[in-house]
Amino acid sequence: MKYAQVLFPQKIIFKNQKDNSLEELNSTLTYKIPENLNVEKGSLVKAPIRNSQRIGIVLRISEAEPPFRTFEIREIMLPYPVLTNSQIELLKWISSYYYCPIHQIIKLFIPKKLLIAKETKKRTTKPKTREVEQIISSKKKDLTEEQEKAINKILKDSSNTFLIQGVTGSGKTEIYVHLAKYFINQNLQVLILVPEIALTPQTIEYFERSIGINASVIHSKLSEGERIRNWKDISGGKSKLIIGSRSSIFTPFKNLGLIIIDEEHESSYKQENSPRYSVQRIAEKIQELSKDQQIKIVYGSATPSIEIAEKLKNSTIKLFNRIGDIPLPAVEIVDLREEFKKQNHSIFSERLQEELRKVLAEKKQAILFLNRRGSSSSVVCRDCGFIYKCEDCEMPMTYHEKTLGSPTMICHHCGKILKPPSTCPTCKGVNIRFLGIGTERIEKEIQKLFPKAKIVRADKDTTSKKDSFKTIYEDFKNHKADILVGTQMIAKGLHLPLVNLVGVVLADIGLNIPDFKTLEKNFQLLTQVSGRAGRTDTKGKVIIQTYNPDNLALKYTKENSYDEFFKYEITQRKLLLNPPFSHLIKIMVEDKSLKNCQTKTEKLYIQINKILSKLNAMSEVEVLKYPAYMIKLHSKYRYIILLKSVNREILDKTLENIAKEIIMDTSIKIDIDPNTTS
Repeated sequence: MKYAQVLFPQKIIFKNQKDNSLEELNSTLTYKIPENLNVEKGSLVKAPIRNSQRIGIVLRISEAEPPFRTFEIREIMLPYPVLTNSQIELLKWISSYYYCPIHQIIKLFIPKKLLIAKETKKRTTKPKTREVEQIISSKKKDLTEEQEKAINKILKDSSNTFLIQGVTGSGKTEIYVHLAKYFINQNLQVLILVPEIALTPQTIEYFERSIGINASVIHSKLSEGERIRNWKDISGGKSKLIIGSRSSIFTPFKNLGLIIIDEEHESSYKQENSPRYSVQRIAEKIQELSKDQQIKIVYGSATPSIEIAEKLKNSTIKLFNRIGDIPLPAVEIVDLREEFKKQNHSIFSERLQEELRKVLAEKKQAILFLNRRGSSSSVVCRDCGFIYKCEDCEMPMTYHEKTLGSPTMICHHCGKILKPPSTCPTCKGVNIRFLGIGTERIEKEIQKLFPKAKIVRADKDTTSKKDSFKTIYEDFKNHKADILVGTQMIAKGLHLPLVNLVGVVLADIGLNIPDFKTLEKNFQLLTQVSGRAGRTDTKGKVIIQTYNPDNLALKYTKENSYDEFFKYEITQRKLLLNPPFSHLIKIMVEDKSLKNCQTKTEKLYIQINKILSKLNAMSEVEVLKYPAYMIKLHSKYRYIILLKSVNREILDKTLENIAKEIIMDTSIKIDIDPNTTS
């Protein structure tokens, strides 16, 4: 007789027979395997729990009879194992490394619908079959010498991990295509990761036409039916080309040979909810666990993250030139203080207006970028200075003139919507003013300046529906609009041949956030959005408007010098012992009461220091406690305890002493290798 240890995707609570207390099991139970069922490690099975039937995954099979009564597995849900041995090891490692209950992690690997046990009647109709489009292959492109060298190095070098650091428009995507073709011809699967769901339509189209096969797509906006269909094609080995966002890294691949992480610097590759994993770290662990198959990882970016650039400095491939030797756009910084002195009260400088006129006259296109949506960033009473803030987040409400059809105030952190007031709740004054700028206001103001221009806007408000960004992107690419106004989503990887001008309306947003990555994030964002200009036959122009023209992020963007930026930033990180020269663990404490939040934080802070004292490691770990940058969010106050050390082992030992009680406490959140300390 064989026995299976089955992991369930739910928390399992049992009553202790001795004292009637409730106990939580580790979401795994042991079952007999009936002789008529071919249960394997990794099989998806249905098994009884109390009076219900639940679906779980087999983690281990043993012939040793347990010292307690066991029930039998009822049925196998799929004819093949859904997880390999290495994927099961990955699942366990994620639980351990990111301090996350293992039952939460299984949901990353297997579609939710497959994990829900329901009594279903047998179908009498045939299920819908997948419509496979006929792919018309695009014309083969000639490779540059830089591209050929990059491909040869990746395929022939003994190293398995590479960074392609190429200026915007240097042809990184075409390198990915040739690598993908090579591995698919070897009958191996290829995973291409993109940072934004919005980017998947153009990525899918480009790769399908270049390689000549259909891609399977995995991201959170898919319907459950689409997700299951694609998941089955991948786990069964039918699909060779897989394109997706962050979550696709967990798809149970049959024979993965290559992982490409495009725009690897993007913060969206880090999960914000538990488990707070990093795609880069997961990819490296998959590579480490793949004993049967050597998996190559290729990172790509014009502005790589400091950690990856330092880690892969000996296997970095640099692309210095744009395709066709087209020059990089000229970057001009406009000091808005000088505009104010000239009595120009418009949100557009004279230089930006002048360049916009020129672009429109030449029948070219322009992008206007602002890292904030809405019409105004705050609603203020001019009589007493009262600022309308969200009651749940204590952050200024953003005024929207058109988003919901009528004027509204929206909190962009929790989503609360209110009607704009006619009188001040404090002084009852009627002089209500909408201060600041947002994408809605830019759209309105630019239409006034250029009434004949066709304008489209791309932000979270206009792209919330499925395929809405695809429509905006296609319309703009096909020149159905002249000016695209947008937020961060338009800065990432878009190829728009007619765009000759990029205007950064206000670069100051986010320049002064108290975080060790602030300079890096701003340089990356400004460089990426600048790279949308002049990608075809003419030299593009970038105008950055700012009240802080001497800021280092702007300086390095103007010089278009990643190497100089890297030299400065890596020196600062080394001096201050920030990553990659140390390890960070961020613990966030939340409570609806500010006093309770502070008390909990102080208790945990003292407890951590006591543990460090017992470990004789007080000098090895720096422990800081402070309020979060956004001290209140979703009706909860937030405080942070930050642990920093060059010794990761000491940090793990410290957390192990308190991990169980922290994991059980939903008001405390652990973030390993955080993207931000604020």
